[in-house]
Amino acid sequence: MRRKNLMVHVFRALSGETQRDFARRTGVHPGLLARYERDQVEPSPDHLQALAQGAGLTVEDGEQILQLADILRQPRRRAGQGIEDLHGELSQRVSSVYRRLLRLPLPDDLWGPQR
Repeated sequence: MRRKNLMVHVFRALSGETQRDFARRTGVHPGLLARYERDQVEPSPDHLQALAQGAGLTVEDGEQILQLADILRQPRRRAGQGIEDLHGELSQRVSSVYRRLLRLPLPDDLWGPQR
């Protein structure tokens, strides 16, 4: 999947909304959002920015989230590539992404129906 399209999917997933609700709230046609998420069409810079903002993030934040995912997917090398080697870079990225995620608004129905 293209990186921009993967970012769109991450932004919507972090929003906690359906494609339809997220698209309407961000001003992107629901059908187009679905095509972005299926990697059929690459999002324009304006749409990518609007979708990032809809998730309470920036496009740069989305890129950092994907970079962190790339780091975590890398296979561990036997010779020396241990936690000590990755600690500095990984710690910085995790901290940056975590701070951004903490600023996201919580969905209204996070805990399910009220009792």
